Amino acid sequence: MSDHTGLIKKILSVSTLVLMTALPVTGWSQGPGEVVEWSGSAGAVNWTRGRVMAEGNGMGKRKGPSRLVAAQACRAAVVDAQRNLLETVKGVRVEGETVVENMMLTSDVIKSSVSGVVRGAVVKNREVFPDEGACTVTMEMPMEGSFASGIFQNMPDSPQANMRPGISDWKQWVSYGLDWLIRPAHAASSVGAPWQSQMNQLMERLERLEKVVQAQAAGNQSKQKRSGSPTGLVIDARGTNFIPSLSPKVRQLRAGILYPTPRKREQQRQGELVSLFMKDLVLAQNHPRVGDRPLVLKGLKTWGKYRTEIVLGTDSSKELTALIQKNFLAEAGVIIVLD
Repeated sequence: MSDHTGLIKKILSVSTLVLMTALPVTGWSQGPGEVVEWSGSAGAVNWTRGRVMAEGNGMGKRKGPSRLVAAQACRAAVVDAQRNLLETVKGVRVEGETVVENMMLTSDVIKSSVSGVVRGAVVKNREVFPDEGACTVTMEMPMEGSFASGIFQNMPDSPQANMRPGISDWKQWVSYGLDWLIRPAHAASSVGAPWQSQMNQLMERLERLEKVVQAQAAGNQSKQKRSGSPTGLVIDARGTNFIPSLSPKVRQLRAGILYPTPRKREQQRQGELVSLFMKDLVLAQNHPRVGDRPLVLKGLKTWGKYRTEIVLGTDSSKELTALIQKNFLAEAGVIIVLD
């Protein structure tokens, strides 16, 4: 009977370790409306808090004092968590198709900076299992500060900031060219083109949709305007398949990039996260990052093939342009709401 009891205990202990590895620990709790991008079962990026998290597991030698075994197990767990954290960080999108791993491969400075931040990650949660000689830890590192500044201080300005795609990006040139073709001045000289009427109808539907969304938010907008100028910007990107990145872009419908502004790019180089992401519009409007009177604008669609750039309609673009000219985004926070 005792042999069977010992076997059952071993099976239960192994099952416990498997569950510990497969399920998030307490330190991974996700708040309401937060955007968390999981990387397997060992790492995650919280785009709302601007944090990267990873879990690590370790085993100590079965022989020896229990304190020594626990210390060995937790030391091994920290090393495992740092390795998982580095793998998770490598997949963080910077802008467009660029991820951190691409930049680490081309820049020793960025590689050294990222590695240093990972080594400096803090332990947020630790669980010791003396009977098994095991330890599980959760580690966390901020994307703001040294990590963000190390990335943005050592990368050139995106060529997309010049409002036109690169010569080799033929798909983006087609998209850009179609937007240019449907401008009213050019449309007058293209009457009779077989595709023109369909494109015009599509754009009319998009602009009608924008007006409907704006009408639904008219009450909140009028309150904001009566109470004073906007204190922040909320972009409602739900329904567009938009995905988060360290440097998302906001575009005009038939022109170039509105955001990030030169001032925001400078803040990025100083290590600030100029944009956060959430899944709940109401929570986003009440987030301290955008102040008491956030301006809410609806995104129509993503631009290009990378889904990290959002396009605003004509009216929204004009409104945001006018505010930018008044230095609105110098200090105002930006939150993008996703599905």
